[in-house]
Amino acid sequence: MFQVLRLSAATQELPKSIICNVHGVNPKFLKVGEKIAAEKEQGNQAFSKGAYFLGKMVWAKGYRELIDLFAKHKNDLEGFKLDIYGSGEDSQEVQYAARKLDLNLNFFKGRDHADDSLHGYKVFVNPSVSDVLCTATAEALAMGKFVICADHPSNEFFRAFPNCLTYKTSEDFVARVKEAMNNEPQPLTSEQRYNLSWEAATQRFMQYSELDKVLNNEETLSCKASGPKVNKSISMPILSEAVDGGLAFAHYCFTGNEILRLSTGAIPGTRDYSKQHCMDLHLLPPQVQNPVYGW
Repeated sequence: MFQVLRLSAATQELPKSIICNVHGVNPKFLKVGEKIAAEKEQGNQAFSKGAYFLGKMVWAKGYRELIDLFAKHKNDLEGFKLDIYGSGEDSQEVQYAARKLDLNLNFFKGRDHADDSLHGYKVFVNPSVSDVLCTATAEALAMGKFVICADHPSNEFFRAFPNCLTYKTSEDFVARVKEAMNNEPQPLTSEQRYNLSWEAATQRFMQYSELDKVLNNEETLSCKASGPKVNKSISMPILSEAVDGGLAFAHYCFTGNEILRLSTGAIPGTRDYSKQHCMDLHLLPPQVQNPVYGW
């Protein structure tokens, strides 16, 4: 019997499906969080900047919601400025809308979330409701920041973290902004750091997919069929390495196939970096990262 694992309730409900976040963050984000926690313990100021938002600059990535929130509560958010890092095909339209409404939004070119220039921000604002599970939100939490996000099924996993402040209405959003700006984030516990790691994500995958039971059952049947117990030699593959390889291959297949990505809620045309995105992040151009071979 197989299980269909869904990253969040934001995906399509399928027969025999179960919701389980099997995605972790890069260890470098957890290291940033540990460094910030150490600075706090020493009595140093861990955060020197206010709030920011980071994401590909297309309307579907939360920019419409962001503009609407700031426009509706322009007076309530007076004095609150948000720095936005992103590049994309809707950049000109988004920035024009912000200027036309005279909103306190500062725009910068997109950059890697682990960039040193972003470590000093205390609050990560993410109004997007189009993600299945936002990686940037998990990364911000791992770095010990406040995260302000919508009360949405895609953010269900993050609600367990005290630094995650969710809102249901635009009035709630204003309240959450003021709460975050007037307080300090709580340092992550060892358990919370572990829950954001790839190690924990793999463990959840093994548990909810019941892959460990399948592998153990096959090993038991193999031993019974072969008669006397045979000790494993050094040359035999390690189970954890085999599982890691299988997970990596499955991730490659799912994220590399556009049809499978769309069926799980991905936004069309977001699989590969665009030329502008590559320039902003100093990456190799798309034709080098994804070459098209022909005769």
